[in-house]
Amino acid sequence: MNVRRSFVRFTALTVVAAMPLMGMAGVASAAAKGSPKWCAAHSKAAKKAAACNTTPGGGSGSGGGTGGAPPPVTEIQVTVSPNPVIETGVSEIHAVVQVEAQPAFANDPVFIYSQQLLNSCEDVEFSQNSGDELSDGLGESATVILDNDGNATVELDATECAPGPSLVEADLVNAPYYTATTVLQALPPNVTAPGLTAFPNPEVETGDGTLTGSNVYAVFYFEDNPVYAETPVTISSTQLQDRCLENEGWTAGNGGSGNKTSGTTTLDNDGNAVFIFEGISCAPGASVVVGDLVGGTHDTFTTNYVITAPTPTVA
Repeated sequence: MNVRRSFVRFTALTVVAAMPLMGMAGVASAAAKGSPKWCAAHSKAAKKAAACNTTPGGGSGSGGGTGGAPPPVTEIQVTVSPNPVIETGVSEIHAVVQVEAQPAFANDPVFIYSQQLLNSCEDVEFSQNSGDELSDGLGESATVILDNDGNATVELDATECAPGPSLVEADLVNAPYYTATTVLQALPPNVTAPGLTAFPNPEVETGDGTLTGSNVYAVFYFEDNPVYAETPVTISSTQLQDRCLENEGWTAGNGGSGNKTSGTTTLDNDGNAVFIFEGISCAPGASVVVGDLVGGTHDTFTTNYVITAPTPTVA
């Protein structure tokens, strides 16, 4: 027997037999389809593989990020407080309108208007503190200047209003002419739970300068049992009065009156009354406000009204 020839044949057979095993080992060591390693090595196929396009957070995308588009940027917005507003007295509406814009629009004029409210009410009046004057009337619409934080606030008073929704809009007068809208819902006079409530609360101060800065505008609802309809009520706050250094004062709905220290009016047929407070150059912080029923059981309600220092309010 030729030993050398037999050895060569045995070696060849061994190599041939080992080749399938080597192939299997290669398959075993390859990355599984859809794994991060496989996706990286098969860029074209990975675009069609769902597993390669799923982010750790559960979202999908081609970049493998944390998923989700960034939230939209708010350029300008307008709010009315309270909203909904319950009409009092002779279908009166008393509210605070706040315009909030990006600080980039500081010192730009903004136009505030509501045609639907004009159609629903006999009289509509916007007002804003001016210099050392409280509640300077601006008319059926208002053009005011955004402060250094991009904010502006006005008071809204309307009488003989039909209940229902009214679109309120705020428009930047200059380019890029952004517009913001909100719907003010006016509810007919009705009986509500007893108490004293402030709107808006907390409130961010607006305005720039010494006398025209740190302005506040607030609406207070005094609500009691309708059995006390036409009973006098008063409102006051020594803390709030002391907090506003330049000028402050109260006015009242339903034919009421007010001065620097307090406001007085009578409850309407549903037991409700509204007071408006305005202040110039007010220090931020909390103030206890007290409302008293002059007759009847002499009910007393209190609320904690908070003023916040001027600051940008939209992101």
